[in-house]
Amino acid sequence: MARRKLAERKASKLADLERIKAEIAEIERRAAERIGKLAIAAGLGDLDISDAELKKEFEAIASKFSSKSESQQAAQNSTAFGSN
Repeated sequence: MARRKLAERKASKLADLERIKAEIAEIERRAAERIGKLAIAAGLGDLDISDAELKKEFEAIASKFSSKSESQQAAQNSTAFGSN
């Protein structure tokens, strides 16, 4: 079995990279659509608020749930390893 040339291997990996980038873009698009729909349903579309301020509030929400998630994960890990 002949070894593929460098250019062929490189082209294959670049094609893989482009496919993965497209998958990531689709995941982000779906998440943005979901969050956007929820924000509009909650009335955020009608507020007179700057993007910077809105981003800050979204970060606060993310932080709130990230810390809860991390705390729950730590509790589960300590229980799983018997170190209550």
